[in-house]
This record gives sequence, C-alpha cells and structure tokens, in this order.
Amino acid sequence: MSNEGRARSAALPEGAMLMGGKYRIVRKLGQGGFGITYLAEHVVLRKRVAIKEFFFQQFCERDDGTSHVTVPTVGNRELVEKFRRKFVKEAQLIASKLSHPSIVGVTDVFDENGTSYYVMDYIEGRSLSDIIKERGRIGEAEAIAIIDSVCRALAYVHSRNINHLDIKPGNIMVEAETGNVVLIDFGVAKQYDAATGEATTTTPVGRSHGYSPLEQYKVGGVSQFSPESDIYALGATLYKMLTGTTPPEAGDVAQDGLPPIPSDISASVRRAITAAMSTAKKDRPHTVAEFLGILHGKTAGGEETEVEEKKPKQKQDDIEEIVIDDGKGNSDNNGNNEGRASGSGASGHIPHPEPQPEPTPQPRRKWLPWTVAVGVAAVVFVAIMLLRPKPEPIPPDIIAAVTSGVDTVSQPQQPVQPPSQPQVQQQQPAQPTVQQPTQQQLQPVQQPAQPQQQVQPTPQSNLPEIEMVWVSGGTFTIGATSEQGSDADSDEKPAHSVTLSGYYIGKYEVTQKLWKAVMGSNPSYFKGDDLPVECVSWNDVQEFLRKLNRMTGKNYRLPTEAEWEYAARGGSNSSGNKYSGSNNIGSVAWYYDNSGSTTHPVGSKSPNELGIYDMSGNVLEWCQDRWASNYYSSSPQRNPQGPASGSYRVLRGGSWFGSAGHCRVSRRNSISPDYWRHNLGFRLVL
Repeated sequence: MSNEGRARSAALPEGAMLMGGKYRIVRKLGQGGFGITYLAEHVVLRKRVAIKEFFFQQFCERDDGTSHVTVPTVGNRELVEKFRRKFVKEAQLIASKLSHPSIVGVTDVFDENGTSYYVMDYIEGRSLSDIIKERGRIGEAEAIAIIDSVCRALAYVHSRNINHLDIKPGNIMVEAETGNVVLIDFGVAKQYDAATGEATTTTPVGRSHGYSPLEQYKVGGVSQFSPESDIYALGATLYKMLTGTTPPEAGDVAQDGLPPIPSDISASVRRAITAAMSTAKKDRPHTVAEFLGILHGKTAGGEETEVEEKKPKQKQDDIEEIVIDDGKGNSDNNGNNEGRASGSGASGHIPHPEPQPEPTPQPRRKWLPWTVAVGVAAVVFVAIMLLRPKPEPIPPDIIAAVTSGVDTVSQPQQPVQPPSQPQVQQQQPAQPTVQQPTQQQLQPVQQPAQPQQQVQPTPQSNLPEIEMVWVSGGTFTIGATSEQGSDADSDEKPAHSVTLSGYYIGKYEVTQKLWKAVMGSNPSYFKGDDLPVECVSWNDVQEFLRKLNRMTGKNYRLPTEAEWEYAARGGSNSSGNKYSGSNNIGSVAWYYDNSGSTTHPVGSKSPNELGIYDMSGNVLEWCQDRWASNYYSSSPQRNPQGPASGSYRVLRGGSWFGSAGHCRVSRRNSISPDYWRHNLGFRLVL
C-alpha cells in the first residue's frame, strides 16, 4: 500500500475511545503532513473538543484492526520520535504560555496508541480559507478587521518570544456566532490542511507555499525568534483576502517582484502588503505594531501617510499604545523581553478617530464694537431674568417621573402599574405614556419606589428619540428550558428560577444614528442611520454610556444577562418560544440563512410579546455581566448581576452571521471586552 493510501485509511474510527474513555471520537476533521485532527466529545462534560493526533504521514501507519501507530524501520523511528517530541513540546508550550481569546486553547496532552495527542477547544465556525473560496474576495474593511484580530493575537505570541511560522487563511478560524477570529496550529501538525488545500510540507522545515518567507526554505528554517517571518505571512494572508489569489512563492517574489495589487485597494494597505512581503527580513516591518502602523496609514511618529483620502487627523495624544489582553485581565505589549512596544490602536485595533473641530480663525482689530454689543446684551439679559415671574415649584411626582429617565416608552402588556406618569405642563419635558397591562403576572414582584430627589437640569441635546419598553418584574426560569431542546449547551444549565425587579429596556438595538449623535463618529462596517451600530467592543459601549448619560442626565446602562433573557422571553407575557417572539425564526430574526450577509434596519422583523424587536438575530448584544460557564449553578435567585470576577463579558441574541441555534433566547456567549466585530452591538436599559 502506498504512503498516500495509508494516510487516507489511517484515521481512528468513529466511536473510538481515548484516555481511558474520557474522550470519544466523533469524526475526522482533517489531516496534514504531521497529524490528524478529530472532532471528539468529552464524555463526562458532554463538551465538544478537537483532538490532534501525531501521525507523520510519510512514515507512520496504523496496525490493522487496532488503534496502534507503528513506524516500519529503525532509521525512520528516530526521525519520527524527534518530531513527536517536538509535537508534545509545542502543545505544552501553548497550554502553559499562551492564553488569549484569539488563540486556540490546549487543555490536555497525553500519550496513547504508540503516539501522542493533545486536546484543544473546538471552534464552531469556518476557516478563512473556506470563506475566501465562497466569496472570491473579501472587502477591504472586513479584511482589515480580520487582520487586526490576527495581529492582536500574534503580537501577544511575539511578546512571549514565540513564532507561529504558519500563518495562512487555513490556520485562521472565524467563529460562527461571534465572528471572533482565532489563530490555530502552532506546530508541525497542521489542522484542516486536507480541507483547505493549503498543505504544509512534510519536510523537517514546515512551510506553506505562498505564505512562508525565503528563510523558512533554508536548511534549519527559522532557528531563532524572528517576528519578521510571521509578518511576511501576515502580508501574504492580507493579499489573499483582498485579491482572492494565492500569493506567489517567496522565490518568485525575490526574482520577479510582487504582482501588482489592484488599484482599488487603499495606498496604505498596498504599502503594508509590499513591505511585509519584502524578500529580505531587514526590509520588512520588525514588529506587529510597525506593520499595523503602515496598514492604517501612520508613520512611526503617528502622522497620516495616506494621501488619496481626506481623513480626520488625530492628535498625537490620541494615538494609543497597542495593549495585548491575554483574556485573563493581564496585559502585555509586543517588542522586547519585557513584552513592551507601542503603536496605533488600543487592544489591537485602531481607535475610531473623532473629528477634530476646525481651528478658530484669529480675530482682527475690529473687536471694540463687538465688546460693547456683548456688554449691552448681557445687561438686558440680566434685567429680563430679574423681572420674570418665579416658576411654580415642580411637584415631587413630576420629579420622580423625570428621574425614571425614559424618553419614549412603548405600551407594556402587564397588569402591574409602572411608576405614575402624570400630565406635565407644556414647558416641562414630555413624559412617557404607559398602557395598562392585559395579563395577570403569575408571580408579581413589588416594584421599587421611584427616587424622590432633586433632578439636575438635563443638558440640551439633539439626540434621536430613544424608545423604551417597560418590563414588569417577576419570576421566571432562566436557562435550558424544555423548548430549547437538545440545542441547549452545558453553560445554559441548570435551568433555575430568577426573580427580577421592573426595568425599562430599549425597544430597538442602538442605531448608528444615535451612536453618531453621542460619539461624533460611526465605527460600523455596514453603514446606515437605521441599522444597528456594530464594530463596538464592550469597552467602547461603556464610553458611549458615559457620554450619553452626561448629555441626558439619566442613567442608561447595559442589561444584566438575566434582564436580557427575561425581556427576550416576553416577560410575564411569555409564550414559551424558542426564539424571541416566535418558534418560527424567520419571522423575528435576521440570521445566517436570510440576512444576505448584512445587518438590517432595526424593527424590520416582528416584535416579541412585549413589543421589543431584534432580540434574536441582527447583531449580538453586549450584557453588563462577566461570564462564567458554571455561573448558573451558583447564581443568586434575586436580581443576579453575574460573577464577581472574570475576563470575558456576556453576549446574547445571535446575529446575521450566526445560525438559528445561536439566536435562541437561552443561548449564552462571551468574549473579551476589548473585542469588536461587525456583528456585535447592544441595547439600552434604565
């Protein structure tokens, strides 16, 4: 039997058990030159994992009728053993030194069947290679967002003096629900090679054609830490995304130069690709931060280098250092043994610059008449203020209504009366109108009294209307309830009873129109005033809330995870649906099958039982809580606020990018608070 024939039949059979029955093989995912990757299940936790088996394709074979791996000759055994030890060492290195939301995690390493295995987090999504095959090319803005995420992970890797040495679209995974970009395969055993066609050679020096620099083709390969080698692959990967064409071999680039990059691509992006794919290491950017600076049109000093486009120019103080978050609240920067470096873009992405005001022209020597006029106006204003009648004092119940902080409130469907909203005189701000509920709350909760305190005047603003819906407090079952069926994940269990006080929640996801009115800029990938804002991190949202609350004098915030799920289920009007408002997902949600790969105007699908829109689909929504997979086993029964510690924040609701299962009302997700993506948005709560 040929080597190729052996490789095809070498995989473990479905149902095979590993590590004394701890893991069960579900199916083979892919096979490369040095290993086979399987989808498996942790039998006790009932959790999907990926398991990689060391299997040197040229020299290993599996005994007939067993799972044991053998190597035919003594000479070959020495070579295979050398690379098996390397395989184990690299797995241990990832498990012990690399912990980052954009790097695949290794959770177990063990020997069995005459070879070695390691267990990784299973990434539910697709490789970037598959996405490019489907689309042909990826748009520039999306490609830059993806490469920014890869850079963030790679800068973290480099801060530990580690090279990846096989960056390519086949080793970049995009999670199906969040769009989170995850870097995989840090060694000679390559995942998904067979599926993507981007095989790494089985020579002692691993390399991927089109993505590896010249130095990886030399004897000994990259023998010491060299960030420039990975930066070459970054440029080649960006080239592939933007052109849909596999980059030429490094040798061909050295001889003939890089093929012309399409002129519709920004000059700064073309410069970044050209610099990264320079033949000589000395001519490439020396750090990830330097590569990002070129990519985003910044020189080392922070000045704009883009000349074709007029962009708002940042002050030097606004150009922030790249902070690499390891997902555990620790930060490192890329550059030297202390892990320090600087560049553009907090947390690995370039901050969206706020437009700077035009400089005020200097006045000429015609100021005297203006000074007199201003003085006269001031005297007149003071006289009017002194002579005007004193206003009637504001009644306490009006003060209470104003402090509820609602701009416009939809009519609730509950019998529990929200705070009294009396008729207001014309000169007072209009108060929300609340309808009487229609169905008796099964387990009512006493609503908190509105604060009777003096209200500071709300600054004038031209903000768009913020429509809110009253959610009467009550008791409900959160988590994997019966209608969620077998789709429910382990972190949704156990389903348990939670009691909430009443609150207001946004009728719609926050739109780009509102974000622009508050922040003065629009970070969204899909542009449109009525579209939900996206490409916002949890940290970005906190800054938005601070500014919005200063402008309105109110106390808007993100919902807690329990508040979000209660509202999504329809509160006390809940019909027990799998999705928010229906068991028919197409009627209430924009998701992968019907979105056309884009967001849609808020409120364009049917609402749920409370009149709230898009709590399933369109964009994932940030919640206030920290996240823990086992939180439901210890959550307090009344008004839970999430775990007291943890690096990740909760996301809910699914998105245009996710499957139907991701849009379920009990589905939980989480990600680093500095992560942003074109399917991450939010809604407000008061």
